[in-house]
Amino acid sequence: MRGRIATALVFIAAFTAPALAQGRPDARRMTCEQVQELIWQRGAAVVTTGQHTYERFVSARRFCDIPNVPRPRVISTRDTQRCEVYACERDPFEDMFERW
Repeated sequence: MRGRIATALVFIAAFTAPALAQGRPDARRMTCEQVQELIWQRGAAVVTTGQHTYERFVSARRFCDIPNVPRPRVISTRDTQRCEVYACERDPFEDMFERW
């Protein structure tokens, strides 16, 4: 029984270790088009934006939790300092209606 468990653990470790080692995509090493395509394909992606920073970007509103909505962000990529992507932020109109 112990042999089977050990074999299973080795098998699982062998296949999950490469995935864990891949890390987050780094926008600074990608073109703007590559970053935008990555987000579009996945719907949402956490991307490294600086040496110690990362952020979650989305392709559509359905990837934001309510009351958040997609808002434009400009990030730096390998080919430009002004790559436009979208990140979830609180909807400013939601705050306006809460005051009433």
